[in-house]
Amino acid sequence: MEVIPAIDLLDGKCVRLLQGDYAQKRVFDDDPVAVAHRWVSAGASRLHVVDLDGARDGERANAQAVRSVVEAVEVPVQLGGGIRTADDAAALLELGVDRVIFGTAAVTAPGEVESAVSRLGADHVVVGVDARDGRVQTRGWTETSELEALDLIKQMAAIGVRRFMYTDTSRDGTLSHPNFDAIGSIVQSVSYPIVAAGGVASIDDLIQLSRLGAEAAVTGVAIYSGALDLERAIQEVAAESH
Repeated sequence: MEVIPAIDLLDGKCVRLLQGDYAQKRVFDDDPVAVAHRWVSAGASRLHVVDLDGARDGERANAQAVRSVVEAVEVPVQLGGGIRTADDAAALLELGVDRVIFGTAAVTAPGEVESAVSRLGADHVVVGVDARDGRVQTRGWTETSELEALDLIKQMAAIGVRRFMYTDTSRDGTLSHPNFDAIGSIVQSVSYPIVAAGGVASIDDLIQLSRLGAEAAVTGVAIYSGALDLERAIQEVAAESH
């Protein structure tokens, strides 16, 4: 299982939000490129970058910071936040982003996701399923729909999406451990790769996600706060997988 460090951008700075609440942010670093280098030096084989301004507002406000990170590292970068159209996705791939993550658009404009898959290939498109109490949240988690997480995954799979990222938003930024029941249920129900996020607090959490069958896990607050040593986590999860 791949362990993917997160770089969440707000006003060009690396931050973490508590349960996605923009009013409860912690700034960890003013220099996203320095953070990217730090995680790659620790052994990260991929970076997970989120444009939080874009997720909330639908406008990619951190484009320059994203470009700087992509140009600075040799590992692939996956990006979410404010990607609403197939044209947005195509432009990001031209910039050097490896995977684009559709969130809100999967609910509000599924045709754009379908178009992105057909134009760019399923390997480059991820649908982020952000859920609270099983219901999908959109627009930077500021709105909650009536749509169940698994129903959205099935709808997206039907139009060609072949990778999903599941985040329990009530756990995100809390170090309160992942929602193993929900992730396990989704992995069992879906025959495509699942990236798990939200609540990772320890190496044991990562190993449990690996055993549940997650393809990858994203970690943020745990590595920024020092609760989790990224280099050691990557090594121990790799050892567990062999």
